[in-house]
Amino acid sequence: MAEYLVGLARTLSAGGCSVLIRNQAGRTARLLLYSGILWFFVALAAGVGTLLVGAGALDIDTPYGPAGVDLLQPVFHNTLVFGWLAMAGTGAGLLLIQRVHGLTLASEIWGQLAAWLWNGANAAGAAALVMGWIEGPAFTEIVWPIKAVWLAGLVLLLLNVYATLSRGGTPLYAGVWYVVAAMAWMVPVYVLGSGILAPGWPVQPLNALLYGMYTQGLVWLWAVPLTLALALYVAPAVSGQPLYSRALAQWGLWGLVLFAGAGAERLLGADVPAWVTALSAALAVLALVPVLANATNVLKTMRPSWRAAMAAPPGRALMWGVELLVLAGVHAALQPLGVVHDIFRNTLLSVTAPLTVLVGACSFLLFAGIYQLLPMLRRPADRPGTPLYDERVARWHLGASGAGVALYVVGLWLGGLSQVMERAAYGTGAIMAAALGPSLMVQAAGLGLLLVAQVLLVYTVAKAASVPQPVKLPVIITNP
Repeated sequence: MAEYLVGLARTLSAGGCSVLIRNQAGRTARLLLYSGILWFFVALAAGVGTLLVGAGALDIDTPYGPAGVDLLQPVFHNTLVFGWLAMAGTGAGLLLIQRVHGLTLASEIWGQLAAWLWNGANAAGAAALVMGWIEGPAFTEIVWPIKAVWLAGLVLLLLNVYATLSRGGTPLYAGVWYVVAAMAWMVPVYVLGSGILAPGWPVQPLNALLYGMYTQGLVWLWAVPLTLALALYVAPAVSGQPLYSRALAQWGLWGLVLFAGAGAERLLGADVPAWVTALSAALAVLALVPVLANATNVLKTMRPSWRAAMAAPPGRALMWGVELLVLAGVHAALQPLGVVHDIFRNTLLSVTAPLTVLVGACSFLLFAGIYQLLPMLRRPADRPGTPLYDERVARWHLGASGAGVALYVVGLWLGGLSQVMERAAYGTGAIMAAALGPSLMVQAAGLGLLLVAQVLLVYTVAKAASVPQPVKLPVIITNP
């Protein structure tokens, strides 16, 4: 397998596919970032379609039959996590490493091969889901050969990042810890929990426990550290202050592991020892510590220059992302508690926290990092000393995105509370799906507004990446 990949990389870089893979510094990071933004459009479109179909406001026909919620929702979830957040987050992380350590990727060829493997796996996975090839529960639906391709891309990127950082002789920047940790944690999380080792994923207590840890890990050990890495860079950059505390950054990083243990919350009521669920509840409450540690670190860093930091689009995006992260962190920490779990069980509120993190918090932290790292899309000689974004366009982008996320989160809470009241009124005879009707339209409006707003992000990134060429005036030769 390794020899095949080596040969493939050499063939693509030296042969007729040089358009796909070039030995050019920084190209892997840009390819990942641009691909992630593209997958964000796909994810949001699938999310809007899911909600409209679920509300009965839209019918979608495909050559393989009608596309229902059971087909569209997995596309939304998988392209959001493995497309937008994985690819754009990793791309921004590579730009961060290049910015703070001055290190370009050890092997651009291997890096770009990994990026194309991710693109191929995401495209094949989305197509397979639409055709109805589903083999497991949420986030494990894609058939295992496609998962193996995605995992190969992750391992290639992790090894490449390790080789890159091993060339530097200085201590790692705090944000870089989070990038490396996210990639290192994701390998065992994905291998053990995604069903790649056991296609079909039989329902047993141990497998259910691993699956619970996997779903928690996708959010809190993958998406969150990838985007918090950018938060720990943007906060000092926009405020002109050093990072408040490296110790808090360490607490915030290692404390995120507690969220994986909180995945046992899914086993409440199952035939497992009581200490397993009790430990899960305790870990979930303790998991609030890393969220508050990171929020404190960002706020304390920005506080001396609060007005200047909040006047810049990256600073505003950063604060909105941190606020959403704390809100979802409190929700996730309280959910395993017995009383709260009984109320939220089998309602939309049981998935509101992770969706708030993925759609809202992580996206806004990514926006902050992208705006701040826009100069890294150009060669050093072409990087100006002024921001590469238009203040007005950035304001509209963040404002519309914020309104979209707010509508989506409000819709999640409305739907969840409606289901809670439906169950309280009718007991076992409650029709839980019918209670979601109006809230689905609110969520769809939110994701639709968020989708439209990303056109402004594309405009900003494209404008920043294009270097204006000097105008060459024609040379007029006169007869002396």
